[in-house]
Amino acid sequence: MRKNCIFNEGDIGYVAVHRAISLCVSNGPRIDERNGSNMKPGNARLASMAIAVGILLLGAPLVPALSNPFVSATDWSRDQGPQDTGSPDLFATDLDRVFRQFQSRKLSNVAGDAADEPSAQINLVFHVLSGTSFEGNLSETVLTDQVSVLNDAYRSAGLHFNIAEVRRYADSPYFAGGCFPTTEQGIRMKSELAVDPARFVNVYTCKLALPQIVGYGTLPNAFPEGDPQHGVVIDYATVTGGVAPFELGHTLVHELGHYLGLLHTFQGGCVEPGDGVSDTPAEALPAFGCQIGRDSCVQAGADPVENFMDYSEDACTNRFTPLQGERMQALIAAYRPNLVASAFSVGPGMTGNWFDSSQSGHGFSIEILPGNQMLAEWYAFAPNGGPVWIVATGPITGNSAVLQGYQAVGAGGRFPPNFDPTQLQTQLWGTLTFTFSDCNNGQASWQSVVAGYASGSIPITRLTMPAGLTCP
Repeated sequence: MRKNCIFNEGDIGYVAVHRAISLCVSNGPRIDERNGSNMKPGNARLASMAIAVGILLLGAPLVPALSNPFVSATDWSRDQGPQDTGSPDLFATDLDRVFRQFQSRKLSNVAGDAADEPSAQINLVFHVLSGTSFEGNLSETVLTDQVSVLNDAYRSAGLHFNIAEVRRYADSPYFAGGCFPTTEQGIRMKSELAVDPARFVNVYTCKLALPQIVGYGTLPNAFPEGDPQHGVVIDYATVTGGVAPFELGHTLVHELGHYLGLLHTFQGGCVEPGDGVSDTPAEALPAFGCQIGRDSCVQAGADPVENFMDYSEDACTNRFTPLQGERMQALIAAYRPNLVASAFSVGPGMTGNWFDSSQSGHGFSIEILPGNQMLAEWYAFAPNGGPVWIVATGPITGNSAVLQGYQAVGAGGRFPPNFDPTQLQTQLWGTLTFTFSDCNNGQASWQSVVAGYASGSIPITRLTMPAGLTCP
Protein backbone atom coordinates (compact mmCIF):
# COMPACT_ATOMS: atom_id res chain seq x y z
CA MET A 1 0.00 0.00 0.00
CA ARG A 2 1.42 3.35 -0.97
CA LYS A 3 1.26 6.02 1.73
CA ASN A 4 0.33 9.49 0.64
CA CYS A 5 2.51 11.78 2.79
CA ILE A 6 3.21 15.22 1.35
CA PHE A 7 4.65 18.06 3.37
CA ASN A 8 4.68 21.83 3.19
CA GLU A 9 7.63 23.81 1.87
CA GLY A 10 8.81 26.37 4.41
CA ASP A 11 10.46 29.72 3.91
CA ILE A 12 13.57 30.98 5.70
CA GLY A 13 13.67 29.68 9.25
CA TYR A 14 15.74 29.61 12.37
CA VAL A 15 17.35 26.44 13.65
CA ALA A 16 18.27 23.25 11.82
CA VAL A 17 16.96 19.89 10.87
CA HIS A 18 14.56 17.33 12.29
CA ARG A 19 13.18 13.87 12.58
CA ALA A 20 9.67 13.09 11.44
CA ILE A 21 7.98 9.79 12.05
CA SER A 22 4.50 9.58 10.64
CA LEU A 23 1.62 7.16 10.52
CA CYS A 24 0.26 8.35 7.19
CA VAL A 25 -3.14 7.38 5.89
CA SER A 26 -3.48 5.69 2.53
CA ASN A 27 -5.04 8.02 -0.01
CA GLY A 28 -5.82 10.46 2.81
CA PRO A 29 -5.46 14.23 2.96
CA ARG A 30 -2.07 15.80 2.51
CA ILE A 31 -0.77 16.99 5.80
CA ASP A 32 1.20 20.14 6.60
CA GLU A 33 4.10 18.88 8.72
CA ARG A 34 4.22 22.03 10.85
CA ASN A 35 0.66 22.31 12.05
CA GLY A 36 -1.33 19.33 10.75
CA SER A 37 -3.60 21.34 8.46
CA ASN A 38 -4.72 20.23 5.01
CA MET A 39 -2.53 21.83 2.40
CA LYS A 40 -2.46 22.58 -1.28
CA PRO A 41 -0.79 19.96 -3.51
CA GLY A 42 1.55 22.55 -5.04
CA ASN A 43 3.25 23.26 -1.71
CA ALA A 44 4.85 19.85 -1.20
CA ARG A 45 8.58 19.28 -0.64
CA LEU A 46 9.76 17.87 2.70
CA ALA A 47 13.40 18.27 1.72
CA SER A 48 13.05 22.01 2.26
CA MET A 49 12.52 21.66 6.00
CA ALA A 50 15.30 23.14 8.13
CA ILE A 51 14.29 22.88 11.78
CA ALA A 52 14.78 19.33 12.81
CA VAL A 53 11.56 18.24 14.42
CA GLY A 54 10.18 14.71 14.59
CA ILE A 55 6.63 14.15 13.50
CA LEU A 56 4.12 11.54 14.60
CA LEU A 57 0.63 11.78 13.14
CA LEU A 58 -1.42 9.88 15.66
CA GLY A 59 -4.83 9.94 14.02
CA ALA A 60 -6.22 12.07 16.85
CA PRO A 61 -7.64 15.52 16.12
CA LEU A 62 -4.76 17.82 15.38
CA VAL A 63 -4.44 21.11 17.24
CA PRO A 64 -2.34 24.19 16.48
CA ALA A 65 1.25 23.31 17.23
CA LEU A 66 2.50 26.35 19.14
CA SER A 67 1.02 28.61 21.79
CA ASN A 68 4.07 30.86 22.04
CA PRO A 69 4.72 33.55 19.41
CA PHE A 70 7.43 32.97 16.81
CA VAL A 71 10.48 35.15 17.19
CA SER A 72 12.57 34.44 14.14
CA ALA A 73 9.97 33.53 11.58
CA THR A 74 7.89 36.41 10.37
CA ASP A 75 7.26 35.44 6.77
CA TRP A 76 3.90 34.16 5.68
CA SER A 77 3.67 31.50 2.98
CA ARG A 78 0.54 31.57 0.87
CA ASP A 79 -2.34 30.86 3.25
CA GLN A 80 -0.42 28.52 5.56
CA GLY A 81 0.38 30.98 8.34
CA PRO A 82 3.71 32.03 9.91
CA GLN A 83 6.62 29.73 9.08
CA ASP A 84 8.91 28.20 11.67
CA THR A 85 10.85 26.14 9.14
CA GLY A 86 13.24 26.94 6.34
CA SER A 87 15.37 25.45 3.63
CA PRO A 88 18.42 23.42 4.69
CA ASP A 89 19.89 24.57 1.37
CA LEU A 90 20.85 27.71 3.29
CA PHE A 91 23.26 25.56 5.31
CA ALA A 92 23.87 22.58 3.00
CA THR A 93 25.98 24.38 0.40
CA ASP A 94 28.71 25.33 2.87
CA LEU A 95 28.55 21.95 4.61
CA ASP A 96 28.95 20.14 1.28
CA ARG A 97 31.85 22.38 0.26
CA VAL A 98 33.75 21.75 3.51
CA PHE A 99 33.22 18.00 3.17
CA ARG A 100 34.53 17.98 -0.42
CA GLN A 101 37.61 19.93 0.67
CA PHE A 102 38.17 17.41 3.47
CA GLN A 103 37.95 14.52 1.00
CA SER A 104 40.37 16.23 -1.39
CA ARG A 105 42.94 16.72 1.36
CA LYS A 106 42.51 13.14 2.46
CA LEU A 107 43.22 11.84 -1.04
CA SER A 108 46.33 14.00 -1.37
CA ASN A 109 47.80 12.97 1.98
CA VAL A 110 49.35 9.66 2.96
CA ALA A 111 47.58 8.61 6.13
CA GLY A 112 47.10 5.55 8.27
CA ASP A 113 43.95 3.52 8.51
CA ALA A 114 41.27 5.63 10.17
CA ALA A 115 40.03 2.48 11.92
CA ASP A 116 43.28 2.45 13.91
CA GLU A 117 42.69 5.95 15.28
CA PRO A 118 41.08 6.30 18.74
CA SER A 119 37.48 7.46 18.81
CA ALA A 120 36.91 11.18 19.23
CA GLN A 121 35.42 11.77 22.67
CA ILE A 122 32.37 14.07 22.80
CA ASN A 123 30.93 15.20 26.12
CA LEU A 124 27.20 15.62 26.69
CA VAL A 125 25.36 17.76 29.21
CA PHE A 126 21.84 16.46 29.76
CA HIS A 127 19.24 19.00 30.83
CA VAL A 128 16.39 16.91 32.24
CA LEU A 129 13.28 19.05 32.48
CA SER A 130 10.29 17.70 34.38
CA GLY A 131 6.74 18.79 35.07
CA THR A 132 4.24 18.23 37.82
CA SER A 133 4.59 14.95 39.74
CA PHE A 134 8.11 14.70 38.23
CA GLU A 135 6.80 13.77 34.78
CA GLY A 136 9.80 13.46 32.48
CA ASN A 137 12.39 13.14 35.27
CA LEU A 138 14.52 10.55 33.48
CA SER A 139 16.68 8.37 35.71
CA GLU A 140 20.46 8.18 35.51
CA THR A 141 20.10 4.57 34.36
CA VAL A 142 17.91 5.58 31.42
CA LEU A 143 20.38 8.27 30.40
CA THR A 144 23.28 5.83 30.65
CA ASP A 145 21.38 3.32 28.50
CA GLN A 146 20.65 6.08 25.97
CA VAL A 147 24.34 6.97 25.72
CA SER A 148 25.17 3.29 25.19
CA VAL A 149 22.80 3.36 22.21
CA LEU A 150 24.62 6.43 20.88
CA ASN A 151 28.01 4.76 21.21
CA ASP A 152 26.83 1.63 19.43
CA ALA A 153 25.42 3.75 16.59
CA TYR A 154 28.44 6.05 16.21
CA ARG A 155 31.23 3.52 16.74
CA SER A 156 31.73 3.06 13.00
CA ALA A 157 32.03 6.85 12.65
CA GLY A 158 34.86 6.98 15.20
CA LEU A 159 32.83 8.95 17.76
CA HIS A 160 32.26 8.18 21.43
CA PHE A 161 29.92 10.06 23.78
CA ASN A 162 30.32 10.60 27.52
CA ILE A 163 27.95 12.07 30.08
CA ALA A 164 29.69 15.16 31.40
CA GLU A 165 26.85 16.30 33.64
CA VAL A 166 23.16 15.81 34.32
CA ARG A 167 21.24 18.93 35.32
CA ARG A 168 17.67 18.61 36.56
CA TYR A 169 14.91 21.21 36.57
CA ALA A 170 11.87 20.14 38.58
CA ASP A 171 8.52 21.66 37.60
CA SER A 172 10.24 23.62 34.84
CA PRO A 173 8.24 26.32 33.01
CA TYR A 174 9.94 25.08 29.83
CA PHE A 175 8.92 21.44 30.26
CA ALA A 176 5.64 21.31 28.35
CA GLY A 177 6.06 23.03 25.00
CA GLY A 178 8.34 25.80 26.21
CA CYS A 179 11.36 24.01 24.79
CA PHE A 180 10.30 24.52 21.17
CA PRO A 181 13.26 26.37 19.58
CA THR A 182 11.69 29.23 17.65
CA THR A 183 9.48 30.56 20.42
CA GLU A 184 10.42 33.22 22.94
CA GLN A 185 10.41 30.55 25.65
CA GLY A 186 12.51 28.10 23.66
CA ILE A 187 15.16 30.69 22.86
CA ARG A 188 15.17 31.88 26.47
CA MET A 189 15.51 28.32 27.74
CA LYS A 190 18.72 27.69 25.83
CA SER A 191 20.11 31.12 26.68
CA GLU A 192 19.56 30.42 30.39
CA LEU A 193 20.50 26.74 30.60
CA ALA A 194 23.19 26.04 27.98
CA VAL A 195 26.59 24.97 29.31
CA ASP A 196 29.62 26.03 27.23
CA PRO A 197 28.17 25.03 23.82
CA ALA A 198 31.59 25.04 22.15
CA ARG A 199 32.81 22.23 24.42
CA PHE A 200 29.65 20.29 25.23
CA VAL A 201 26.61 19.04 23.38
CA ASN A 202 23.64 20.36 25.33
CA VAL A 203 20.80 17.82 25.19
CA TYR A 204 17.42 18.95 26.49
CA THR A 205 14.72 16.42 27.36
CA CYS A 206 11.20 17.74 27.76
CA LYS A 207 7.59 17.28 26.68
CA LEU A 208 7.33 18.97 23.34
CA ALA A 209 3.54 19.24 23.73
CA LEU A 210 3.13 18.92 19.99
CA PRO A 211 1.62 15.55 19.08
CA GLN A 212 3.66 15.36 15.87
CA ILE A 213 7.11 16.33 17.16
CA VAL A 214 9.77 14.12 18.75
CA GLY A 215 13.01 16.11 18.45
CA TYR A 216 15.26 18.56 16.63
CA GLY A 217 18.90 19.62 16.50
CA THR A 218 20.99 22.45 15.12
CA LEU A 219 23.31 22.10 12.14
CA PRO A 220 26.94 23.01 12.89
CA ASN A 221 26.96 26.16 10.74
CA ALA A 222 23.56 27.48 11.86
CA PHE A 223 25.19 29.58 14.62
CA PRO A 224 28.70 30.49 15.79
CA GLU A 225 30.39 27.65 17.65
CA GLY A 226 29.74 29.02 21.15
CA ASP A 227 26.17 30.24 20.58
CA PRO A 228 23.77 28.92 23.25
CA GLN A 229 21.13 28.17 20.61
CA HIS A 230 23.18 25.16 19.53
CA GLY A 231 21.91 21.91 20.98
CA VAL A 232 19.52 19.01 20.65
CA VAL A 233 16.01 18.80 22.06
CA ILE A 234 14.08 15.53 22.28
CA ASP A 235 10.78 14.50 23.76
CA TYR A 236 11.48 12.55 26.94
CA ALA A 237 9.31 9.64 25.71
CA THR A 238 11.75 8.89 22.86
CA VAL A 239 14.70 7.68 24.95
CA THR A 240 15.48 3.99 25.39
CA GLY A 241 12.48 2.19 26.83
CA GLY A 242 10.14 4.92 25.60
CA VAL A 243 7.00 4.72 23.53
CA ALA A 244 6.95 2.69 20.30
CA PRO A 245 7.97 3.34 17.58
CA PHE A 246 10.57 5.49 19.41
CA GLU A 247 11.49 2.98 22.11
CA LEU A 248 15.10 2.23 21.05
CA GLY A 249 16.49 5.73 21.55
CA HIS A 250 17.19 6.43 17.86
CA THR A 251 15.63 9.91 17.95
CA LEU A 252 18.72 11.25 19.74
CA VAL A 253 20.94 9.30 17.32
CA HIS A 254 19.17 11.04 14.42
CA GLU A 255 19.26 14.54 15.94
CA LEU A 256 22.95 14.28 16.84
CA GLY A 257 23.53 13.34 13.20
CA HIS A 258 22.14 16.75 12.25
CA TYR A 259 24.15 18.41 15.03
CA LEU A 260 27.31 16.92 13.50
CA GLY A 261 26.43 17.91 9.94
CA LEU A 262 24.33 15.17 8.37
CA LEU A 263 21.22 15.93 6.33
CA HIS A 264 18.26 13.66 5.76
CA THR A 265 18.91 10.87 3.28
CA PHE A 266 16.02 12.26 1.21
CA GLN A 267 17.48 15.81 1.10
CA GLY A 268 16.93 17.17 -2.40
CA GLY A 269 14.96 14.10 -3.46
CA CYS A 270 16.40 12.45 -6.56
CA VAL A 271 18.36 15.58 -7.55
CA GLU A 272 22.13 15.69 -6.97
CA PRO A 273 23.91 16.33 -4.67
CA GLY A 274 21.11 15.08 -2.43
CA ASP A 275 22.40 14.75 1.13
CA GLY A 276 25.97 15.41 -0.04
CA VAL A 277 27.08 11.84 0.75
CA SER A 278 27.73 9.60 -2.24
CA ASP A 279 27.26 6.24 -0.50
CA THR A 280 23.64 6.92 0.53
CA PRO A 281 21.45 6.13 -2.52
CA ALA A 282 19.16 8.89 -3.74
CA GLU A 283 15.72 8.91 -2.16
CA ALA A 284 12.70 10.87 -3.39
CA LEU A 285 10.68 10.94 -0.17
CA PRO A 286 11.12 10.08 3.49
CA ALA A 287 10.45 6.50 4.53
CA PHE A 288 8.01 5.64 7.30
CA GLY A 289 7.55 2.39 9.15
CA CYS A 290 10.10 0.01 7.61
CA GLN A 291 9.81 0.14 3.82
CA ILE A 292 12.79 -2.10 3.03
CA GLY A 293 13.29 -2.58 -0.68
CA ARG A 294 11.64 0.66 -1.72
CA ASP A 295 13.37 2.34 -4.68
CA SER A 296 12.02 5.82 -5.38
CA CYS A 297 14.75 7.21 -7.69
CA VAL A 298 16.19 6.08 -11.02
CA GLN A 299 19.75 6.24 -9.66
CA ALA A 300 21.36 2.99 -8.55
CA GLY A 301 20.49 1.55 -5.19
CA ALA A 302 17.38 1.01 -3.10
CA ASP A 303 16.27 3.74 -0.72
CA PRO A 304 18.40 3.83 2.47
CA VAL A 305 15.44 3.28 4.76
CA GLU A 306 17.61 1.60 7.42
CA ASN A 307 19.82 4.67 7.74
CA PHE A 308 19.57 6.64 10.97
CA MET A 309 19.00 9.82 8.92
CA ASP A 310 15.77 8.62 7.31
CA TYR A 311 12.36 8.77 9.04
CA SER A 312 11.90 5.03 9.53
CA GLU A 313 10.84 3.75 12.93
CA ASP A 314 13.50 2.84 15.49
CA ALA A 315 13.28 -0.90 14.92
CA CYS A 316 14.18 -0.36 11.26
CA THR A 317 17.15 2.02 11.52
CA ASN A 318 20.57 0.58 12.29
CA ARG A 319 23.41 2.28 10.40
CA PHE A 320 25.48 5.19 9.23
CA THR A 321 27.52 4.79 6.04
CA PRO A 322 31.32 5.17 5.98
CA LEU A 323 31.07 8.52 4.18
CA GLN A 324 28.51 9.80 6.65
CA GLY A 325 31.11 9.07 9.31
CA GLU A 326 33.74 10.95 7.31
CA ARG A 327 31.40 13.87 6.82
CA MET A 328 30.76 14.18 10.56
CA GLN A 329 34.49 14.08 11.29
CA ALA A 330 35.12 16.75 8.65
CA LEU A 331 32.41 19.10 9.89
CA ILE A 332 33.39 18.70 13.53
CA ALA A 333 36.90 19.80 12.58
CA ALA A 334 35.60 22.76 10.58
CA TYR A 335 32.73 24.03 12.72
CA ARG A 336 33.00 22.41 16.16
CA PRO A 337 36.78 22.10 16.75
CA ASN A 338 36.50 22.57 20.51
CA LEU A 339 33.93 19.82 20.89
CA VAL A 340 36.57 17.09 21.11
CA ALA A 341 39.49 19.16 22.43
CA SER A 342 38.75 18.51 26.09
CA ALA A 343 38.23 14.75 25.95
CA PHE A 344 39.48 12.99 29.09
CA SER A 345 39.44 9.41 30.38
CA VAL A 346 39.34 8.29 34.01
CA GLY A 347 42.41 6.32 35.17
CA PRO A 348 43.92 5.09 38.46
CA GLY A 349 45.26 8.58 39.19
CA MET A 350 41.71 9.79 39.91
CA THR A 351 41.87 7.92 43.24
CA GLY A 352 41.79 10.36 46.16
CA ASN A 353 39.56 12.69 48.13
CA TRP A 354 37.34 15.23 46.37
CA PHE A 355 35.11 18.05 47.59
CA ASP A 356 33.22 21.18 46.62
CA SER A 357 35.43 24.03 47.79
CA SER A 358 32.37 26.21 48.41
CA GLN A 359 30.85 23.56 50.71
CA SER A 360 33.77 22.38 52.82
CA GLY A 361 32.56 19.82 55.35
CA HIS A 362 31.36 17.01 53.11
CA GLY A 363 33.01 15.23 50.22
CA PHE A 364 33.92 12.04 48.38
CA SER A 365 36.57 9.39 48.74
CA ILE A 366 37.08 7.85 45.28
CA GLU A 367 39.05 4.71 44.43
CA ILE A 368 39.63 3.30 40.95
CA LEU A 369 39.36 -0.50 41.10
CA PRO A 370 40.52 -3.23 38.69
CA GLY A 371 38.13 -3.99 35.85
CA ASN A 372 37.45 -0.32 35.12
CA GLN A 373 35.25 0.05 38.21
CA MET A 374 34.90 2.95 40.64
CA LEU A 375 34.19 2.88 44.38
CA ALA A 376 33.00 6.13 45.95
CA GLU A 377 32.11 6.97 49.54
CA TRP A 378 30.19 10.17 50.17
CA TYR A 379 30.42 11.60 53.65
CA ALA A 380 27.42 13.92 53.83
CA PHE A 381 24.43 14.80 55.98
CA ALA A 382 20.85 13.54 56.08
CA PRO A 383 18.00 15.92 55.15
CA ASN A 384 16.89 16.10 58.80
CA GLY A 385 20.43 16.52 60.11
CA GLY A 386 23.09 14.11 61.29
CA PRO A 387 25.86 12.45 59.28
CA VAL A 388 25.18 9.92 56.54
CA TRP A 389 27.62 7.68 54.68
CA ILE A 390 26.68 6.66 51.13
CA VAL A 391 28.75 3.94 49.43
CA ALA A 392 28.50 3.57 45.64
CA THR A 393 30.09 1.38 42.96
CA GLY A 394 29.79 1.14 39.19
CA PRO A 395 31.57 1.02 35.82
CA ILE A 396 33.73 3.73 34.28
CA THR A 397 33.06 4.88 30.72
CA GLY A 398 35.48 7.42 29.27
CA ASN A 399 35.53 10.44 31.56
CA SER A 400 32.52 9.44 33.65
CA ALA A 401 31.14 6.76 35.95
CA VAL A 402 27.55 6.02 36.92
CA LEU A 403 27.36 4.34 40.33
CA GLN A 404 24.61 2.71 42.38
CA GLY A 405 24.65 4.10 45.91
CA TYR A 406 23.62 2.39 49.16
CA GLN A 407 23.35 3.43 52.80
CA ALA A 408 23.11 1.50 56.05
CA VAL A 409 19.95 2.08 58.11
CA GLY A 410 18.74 0.67 61.39
CA ALA A 411 19.22 0.82 65.15
CA GLY A 412 22.67 -0.79 65.10
CA GLY A 413 24.48 2.36 64.01
CA ARG A 414 25.93 3.34 67.36
CA PHE A 415 29.38 4.37 68.58
CA PRO A 416 31.51 1.39 69.69
CA PRO A 417 31.19 -0.71 71.74
CA ASN A 418 27.42 -0.39 71.08
CA PHE A 419 27.76 -0.89 67.30
CA ASP A 420 25.59 -3.87 66.22
CA PRO A 421 25.83 -4.97 62.57
CA THR A 422 22.91 -7.36 63.04
CA GLN A 423 20.65 -4.32 63.51
CA LEU A 424 21.68 -2.66 60.25
CA GLN A 425 20.22 -3.10 56.77
CA THR A 426 21.63 -1.99 53.42
CA GLN A 427 19.21 0.26 51.56
CA LEU A 428 19.40 1.40 47.94
CA TRP A 429 19.98 5.14 48.07
CA GLY A 430 20.07 6.10 44.38
CA THR A 431 22.50 6.98 41.62
CA LEU A 432 25.74 8.95 41.73
CA THR A 433 27.34 10.17 38.48
CA PHE A 434 30.92 11.46 38.39
CA THR A 435 32.27 13.26 35.35
CA PHE A 436 35.82 14.61 35.12
CA SER A 437 37.10 17.34 32.81
CA ASP A 438 40.72 16.79 33.85
CA CYS A 439 42.80 15.20 36.60
CA ASN A 440 41.78 17.74 39.25
CA ASN A 441 38.26 18.89 38.39
CA GLY A 442 34.91 17.30 37.80
CA GLN A 443 31.22 17.20 38.56
CA ALA A 444 29.14 15.03 40.86
CA SER A 445 25.42 14.65 40.26
CA TRP A 446 22.90 12.47 42.01
CA GLN A 447 19.36 11.21 41.98
CA SER A 448 18.09 9.57 45.16
CA VAL A 449 15.21 7.16 45.54
CA VAL A 450 15.01 7.88 49.27
CA ALA A 451 12.40 10.39 50.39
CA GLY A 452 13.78 13.74 51.48
CA TYR A 453 16.90 13.74 49.34
CA ALA A 454 16.68 16.17 46.42
CA SER A 455 18.40 15.52 43.09
CA GLY A 456 21.26 17.87 42.25
CA SER A 457 24.87 18.39 41.21
CA ILE A 458 27.99 20.13 42.47
CA PRO A 459 31.44 20.85 41.05
CA ILE A 460 34.22 18.85 42.72
CA THR A 461 37.93 19.51 43.09
CA ARG A 462 40.71 17.14 44.10
CA LEU A 463 41.81 17.42 47.72
CA THR A 464 44.35 14.58 47.92
CA MET A 465 46.17 12.05 45.70
CA PRO A 466 47.81 8.91 47.14
CA ALA A 467 51.59 8.76 46.82
CA GLY A 468 52.83 6.92 43.74
CA LEU A 469 49.87 7.75 41.52
CA THR A 470 49.94 10.15 38.60
CA CYS A 471 47.27 11.79 36.48
CA PRO A 472 45.83 9.76 33.58
